[in-house]
Amino acid sequence: MCGRSRVTLAAAVLLAGAQMLSPGGVNAASGTSPCDQTKTSICGAALGPLRDVSAAWHWYQPALVQPIPVSDYKSDPEDAPPPTGAGVCGGETASPPSNGHFVPPSTLAAAPPPGVPAPPGSHGPYCVLRYLATDFTPLCAACHRILFDFSRMPAGTTAQPHPAGHWAGRVSLSTGTSATAEVNGHSPNIKNLCSDKFINPAAGSTCVPWLMLIDTYTLGVEGDTTFFHHFPLEGRYYNGPEYLAGNGHTIPYHWVRAAYVDVSPGAATAGAWYGAGYRGVGDPLPDTDQSYGCACEVPPFGTSTLSVSYALPRRTS
Repeated sequence: MCGRSRVTLAAAVLLAGAQMLSPGGVNAASGTSPCDQTKTSICGAALGPLRDVSAAWHWYQPALVQPIPVSDYKSDPEDAPPPTGAGVCGGETASPPSNGHFVPPSTLAAAPPPGVPAPPGSHGPYCVLRYLATDFTPLCAACHRILFDFSRMPAGTTAQPHPAGHWAGRVSLSTGTSATAEVNGHSPNIKNLCSDKFINPAAGSTCVPWLMLIDTYTLGVEGDTTFFHHFPLEGRYYNGPEYLAGNGHTIPYHWVRAAYVDVSPGAATAGAWYGAGYRGVGDPLPDTDQSYGCACEVPPFGTSTLSVSYALPRRTS
């Protein structure tokens, strides 16, 4: 059986449950999004719909190697040796984890390691980022894996142009402050504060207490829908439109054009929605990364978007 056939077969088996359970675009009866009752010009869910992929969460579990194309971010101000910039690939500042495990260093390479696919349409060199299994926690029993599905972003309108770069947003649940996030329960192509080693000095993938509280309850993340950006001073994570999932053995390596967060609603049923600022096609500022932020994502330079609420299916396991 060829490699592509193995990927297709594995995907069909693992995604069968997720496809049936996906909330799609159905409004949650208990939703709290402003767009549930009154649709305005910013109710376009420009970053794509939210999908609950909990039933197939293994398929979306990140690979422990992520090859990031340097060509996407080589013009970013921080991608240069000090004092001009903040460092280059290989200079990540992750501290050794408290359990004494070795944190594998990133390397600059012309191509990904053998057997590891490159991002579709990309070219070398790559900053090959490496991780520990503890960097990406498994889905907890009470949690939902909620996907921002960039592959299904709408075409765009005058009020909600198609995304073309940085974004920063927050997931909200109808259960309010009962909802909590897993600090390491997110894909490597988006960042919260705990994955930001410039702000969080804790060892490995752990988090200092006050930052953990912020990430646990605010459910805020940032990313990029179009380009890869990597800032070595801030650790081994990155912003980008997709990430590599699978382990190359039981689950084939495959790129996922999306980003996920793991959230516990604090109740058996809930509705989830998001609000975000993002750079859209035609917005005036370039998608230039500055410490994973960009003025291009902030209105009036950027665009605001809201989604309706999506009903999260009841977890059965």
